[in-house]
Amino acid sequence: MKILLPLFSFICLPMFFFSPADQKEEKNVEIILHLDKDMTEDAQTVYLWSFCDDGNQQRFWDSARIEKRQKTVTLQGYVPYDYNLYLCFSKNGPMQLYVYAQPKDTIELHISSKDRKMLWKKALRGEYHNIATENSLYDSYYWMKRRETSKDSIPYYSHLLMDSYDKILHESPYPQIANSSFSMLRMFFKDSIGNDSLQILKKYIAQKFSDYPPAVAVSVPHELNERTLKTQQRLNEISAQRKKYEQSKVNTKIGGKLSLKLPNANGELISLSDLKSKYIFLDIWASWCKPCRAQTPYLKVVLEKYKKDLKVYAVSIDTNHSAWRKAMEQDKTQEFIHVIGSDQERKKVEAVEALGIERIPKNFLLDRNCRIIAKDLLDDELMQTLDSLTKQ
Repeated sequence: MKILLPLFSFICLPMFFFSPADQKEEKNVEIILHLDKDMTEDAQTVYLWSFCDDGNQQRFWDSARIEKRQKTVTLQGYVPYDYNLYLCFSKNGPMQLYVYAQPKDTIELHISSKDRKMLWKKALRGEYHNIATENSLYDSYYWMKRRETSKDSIPYYSHLLMDSYDKILHESPYPQIANSSFSMLRMFFKDSIGNDSLQILKKYIAQKFSDYPPAVAVSVPHELNERTLKTQQRLNEISAQRKKYEQSKVNTKIGGKLSLKLPNANGELISLSDLKSKYIFLDIWASWCKPCRAQTPYLKVVLEKYKKDLKVYAVSIDTNHSAWRKAMEQDKTQEFIHVIGSDQERKKVEAVEALGIERIPKNFLLDRNCRIIAKDLLDDELMQTLDSLTKQ
């Protein structure tokens, strides 16, 4: 939890949440979505939801059916003051995209299937949204660097983050942004800052934004209400539906054709179809997977024998890219074509997730057309399979 929370926590940690009792009858936020063609290959639904009440409660504000080839869709929600909502698509597109809004805001976003893993995205229209999003992206970058680097570098990035939150807290004219920066300092850097300093900062926020309820109130979590439980259930159903949808688009049975285009250590995109080899061994592995790395000596022997006809396309699902690079050096696998299957948010990219891999090591032997001719070959099985194929 300590690893994942910072990426999701900016403006997700207010000290006070509004109650539906505060809601006016008319919704006061409009969200206009412009959809890429790849978003409407299949009909789906988009939802708008948020937290409310004591901070544990959740609710949907709106939903809209997106038909095939539809270009634009509009949703409406409610915020009592500077606040954030979330967009969730049932099949293709983001699962939890932050939308920052003030009352009477109109936010206009361009959405494509490439945004599937995105949490934050700049808007075509929406000044407050873009300011809050820019802050979120800036801080999330340093949280990622903090996790990736050595223990000696953690204090350096922690100091950068504390300075960033402190600066935003004092300089931002937006109460939600300033208050959320205080929440981050309190949650993750309490020991470094000290209770006395935190109390001073809290008092400063309360005085500076005296007409902003979250700056002056503290909530006490209550038991989840029925609406929240139904909201959570529906979000879980959508998550499962999305996973099933992606897997249905990829045939991993013998004879199925695979398509991957992933970056190597230099950021250069390498596609399976670019390899132009008689056989391609697609190996899914990770630096922390001992059984995966135990296969390396076998792969080296096979590659040496069939170096004219075989290429190894090694896809790492490491979330720590530094550990991935270190493992490549340790295993001395320069002859392999190494690519990374996790993105900048340190999650498996859509194409890799769609393979439906439940455990590793996992591998596929492909022909020159990237069609699967064998899979899950361990130890000497790859050599035996290639020997058999070449005798045919």
